[in-house]
Amino acid sequence: MSTRPDALADAPPPNAFEVRERIRWADSDPMGIIFYGAYLRLIGVAESEMFRACGIPAHELRLTRGVWIPRKALQLEFHSAAQLEEEVIVQAWFGRVGKTALTMRFEFYRASDRAHRASGALTVVSVERESMTPRPIPDDLRALLAKFAA
Repeated sequence: MSTRPDALADAPPPNAFEVRERIRWADSDPMGIIFYGAYLRLIGVAESEMFRACGIPAHELRLTRGVWIPRKALQLEFHSAAQLEEEVIVQAWFGRVGKTALTMRFEFYRASDRAHRASGALTVVSVERESMTPRPIPDDLRALLAKFAA
């Protein structure tokens, strides 16, 4: 029986997006071990680059298309500690694309040997900018996100 939360139980699909990033001084504690909050930076890097790879840079999503996606929920599970200067691979994909919300999934690995570092899920909601009320994710955007959808 698995003890992993359901939101983190699925494996990366074959079409998962990958980005490499290094654990920097600001990401670690004085002992050179990654600070848990640094995973938020890594998620931000992977999210931004995945949207860009779909053909939708973050500024275009907000400013040109008017799609605002504030954060609703974040979940992280840690498996082993990344170290200062370690290169990590972040696999990212759209685990769920709903009517107004989408959940991105993330798996973090040490690049040299694929040691599993962490798993994460981030849910965002498409909203009207002024009222912050949910609005449907546009169909054309939905089609672009399919590139990295599970």
